[in-house]
Amino acid sequence: MVYSRPHLPPPLTQERKDLYMQVGLHATGCTTAFIAARRADLVRESALFLKTLSHMWMQDGVDEADVWTELLRRVEVSELLHKLNQPPHRKKKNGSPSRPWRVTTSKLP
Repeated sequence: MVYSRPHLPPPLTQERKDLYMQVGLHATGCTTAFIAARRADLVRESALFLKTLSHMWMQDGVDEADVWTELLRRVEVSELLHKLNQPPHRKKKNGSPSRPWRVTTSKLP
């Protein structure tokens, strides 16, 4: 994981409160659209959520490249765990594939 050096929290201005409210509303909009299976709304709210997150990162001096690198690392680890969970090419004597190591979650690390 990429961790930035600790810093003092910025003052809680009205602009910052509005940004917090926006990111929360878009996150809720994403979840609602997903549950209701409204694909167009999900795409729109997801884009707005990411745009608002980008503004939050900019206000806190977070390099967007660090965030995307961390996300890519997590996806790659997830893909590795998925590959490790695939059955080997040979089967046991009873015909069922053996699983030397079983990953029981699909959550990203």
